This record gives sequence, C-alpha cells and structure tokens, in this order.
Amino acid sequence: MTYAFTFDASACSGCKACQIACKDKNNLLAGVLWRRVYEVSGGTWQKQDEAWITDVFAYNLSIACNHCVHPKCAGVCPTDAYVVRPDGIVYIDESKCMGCGYCAWACPYSAPRYNPELRHMTKCNFCYDNLDAGLPPACVAACPLRVLDFVEVTGNESLESLGAKLWELPGTEHPFPLPTFSRTQPHLALQPHAGMLNGLEKKISNQEEVKPPMKTRQKLDELPLIIFTLCGQMAAGMAVFALFDGPLTALTLAMLAGLIGVGGLASLLHLGMPLNAWRALNHLNKSWLSREILLFGLFGVSWLVALALPGMGKLPLALTGLGLVYAMSQVYRFKAAPTWNTWHTEAAFFLSAGTLGLTGMALGAGLATVWFPLWVLLAAQVWLALSGQGHAHETVYRLRVGGNALTMIGIGILPIVSEPARMWLSFPIFLMIFTGEVVGRWLFYELKNLRVV
Repeated sequence: MTYAFTFDASACSGCKACQIACKDKNNLLAGVLWRRVYEVSGGTWQKQDEAWITDVFAYNLSIACNHCVHPKCAGVCPTDAYVVRPDGIVYIDESKCMGCGYCAWACPYSAPRYNPELRHMTKCNFCYDNLDAGLPPACVAACPLRVLDFVEVTGNESLESLGAKLWELPGTEHPFPLPTFSRTQPHLALQPHAGMLNGLEKKISNQEEVKPPMKTRQKLDELPLIIFTLCGQMAAGMAVFALFDGPLTALTLAMLAGLIGVGGLASLLHLGMPLNAWRALNHLNKSWLSREILLFGLFGVSWLVALALPGMGKLPLALTGLGLVYAMSQVYRFKAAPTWNTWHTEAAFFLSAGTLGLTGMALGAGLATVWFPLWVLLAAQVWLALSGQGHAHETVYRLRVGGNALTMIGIGILPIVSEPARMWLSFPIFLMIFTGEVVGRWLFYELKNLRVV
C-alpha cells in the first residue's frame, strides 16, 4: 500500500489555504514553500468580423512532493539521508543531511527546499505523523472545496474517478507546468481543468511567488562551487600535462597542493552542515556526487604519493585527475536540468581543465611554450559556447565569448613579438584566461535557473 495525493484542478479556486496550512504546521520560513499553488493562464482576445471572441483561460495547480515511485532526490543524495517508508512516503533524515542542495537540483518538481535557519534540506513528508495518528495531511484538511485529497493505493482498487494517475503516464502527458521529462512516476492523481487540455500556450502568472528571484546573498552561495570546480579542473589539467613535461617540479607540486587545499575548503564552505560531510561517501552505488568526492580524495592521495615517490606518482595523479573531471561533469547530468543534460557539459569541463592546466604549467615556463595548444583549446571553447543553447545572461555570455576571442589574438601574436613585449603581454593574457573561466563557470551555474518549476 502506498499513499498518493489527488487534486481536482477543474474546481480549485486558488485560495492557497493548503499552502498556508503547510507553512503553519511545519513552521516554514518566509520564502520556503513545501506546497506551492501555481496560477497558470493563457489565451487572448481576437476580433472576428464585428465581434470580439476570446479563448482566455486560467487554472490552478497545487503541488508538493509527490513521493514518487522512483524518487530522484533519494537517488542522488550523497549522504543517503532520504528514507522511503514501506507506504511510499519519502522523507529526509535531517541528522544525516549535509545541506549540499543537490537533491533540489535533481528533483523534477523542485520539492526539496533549503532552510537557511536549520541549514539543511527540508521537504513535504506527507504529514506522516498525522497519518500515523489517523488524521489527514494538514494541506488536505485545510482545503475548503475538498479538491485536494489523498488516497491509499493498493493496486487492486479502481481509481478512474480520480482522473489521470500520473504515476502510470509518461512525463510527456503530464499537464503544464509539470515537467514533461520526468520519469520518477509521481504519486499524484489529477482531475484536469479544461485549460490544461486546450493546446494553447501557457505561462505561470505567479512566478515570483512560487519561485522567488534569487537574492545577491543566495547567488554568492554558489561561489564555493565555482572555486571548487575551477581548482579541481586546473589541478587535474596540470596533472595530465605534467606527464609530458619531465619530473614533477617543486613549483608544480606546490601549485597542486594549493589548488587541492583551496578546492577542498571551498567545497566544505558550500555545505550547510559541514560536520556531516564525512557521510558523503555513503551513496557511491548511485550518487555521482559521492563518486566525485571520492575521486577528489583519491586525487589528493595521489598527490601525496607523487610527493613521497617522485618517480611513481605522475600516472596515478593524471588518471585520478581525469576521473575527477569526468565525475564532476556527471554530477550535472540529470533530466531536471535540461540545459546541463547534454554532451556540452562534459566537453566544457574537460576543455576548462585543459585550458587551466596548460595555463598553470605555463606560469613557470612562460605562455610562449604552450601557445599553440592553448590557442586550440580556447578556439574549441568559443565554438562550444556558440553551438550551445540557452544563456542565462546574454550580455555576459557575449562578453565571455568576445574575451576568449581577444585572448586568442593575444596568444597568437606571442611567438612573433620580442621577449620584453612577450613578458608584458603574458600578464593580461593570464588574467583574461582566468577571468573567462570564472565567468564561464558562473554562467554554467546560472543555467539551472532557466527551469520552469
């Protein structure tokens, strides 16, 4: 037996009593919504001869966590903090959560929400305490029109009167604004509103309520991720190119140590509950984030081997570096983030690792020694950016592409200028390369905000 929410969109008045009752029972902070009521509208007025006709429509959709058959949040959580009860209810063991927010990225319905006061993820738990006491969930009890309810699904009963059972339908048949790519089989039965079926363009009218714009402080929360990925990619790139550059020098080892240390510290600063970070390897069988953390640790161990045994550490360092960059890219490959879920992500991460790695190796030997492969990598980045789809900030994106093109011109003239001019030109080129990579990674993280739900 499992539980499922039911919702009659054809009769919902949009009063949001369910949303308020949920906030009240769970003492949620302002801006943290476990249940959201989407106001959807569309249509227009058109003149036909001497008359005006309209196909204007509006409907509401109340949605919380759907306690899916295949909950993606539970599958990606690195600390294995999600618990699936025998009755299908999915909840978070808050004592295990480290507040990384990865589950919120992966969930097609954006159900998990970060609570800045508690510093860990939270979400609808179907009010299982009420259910265990023989009471309905708070949102169900508050609905004045009884359009929101819940049922017990055993598999033997007929639920045809409840409408479309979304856990039995492919995501492509789920109504707007539910994501069409979801394969989690949400436990939600929906009686559709006529507007859901009319085929006209639809938009969310209360976008700022259900998905408030990110404040500057919230955007800065992603700065540690930018630092971690760029430090990890640069260290991995340097480790690979060191294979072709003779023995590891003291400068290279020192730079790798700094990058590993800064990247590791930044990854901890991103967490709401860093004291739970030791649990991050609990889900290696399913979570790419757990695998990324493991490979970052192995990369650090390989550096220690390279330090202790200079003649034996280069190959393990390069292999774990490549594995780390690949794991980083796979962390972002899930259907809930369509702009990330393409081969562009792997290509961008490996190109960044190559560009930063070559630049790091050139800090000691000079850019002129690697000008041609660096030029090729930057050209590949420009092509990749131009061939991609979806840009969070068009002006910044164009500046980044233009900056890369300008950097390519500077690198291209390095071999033909005098030594003094080469030294003066190298500094702004270094600066532009690092700035371009930081901007590129920031734009990458901003892409996740393009999702509808």
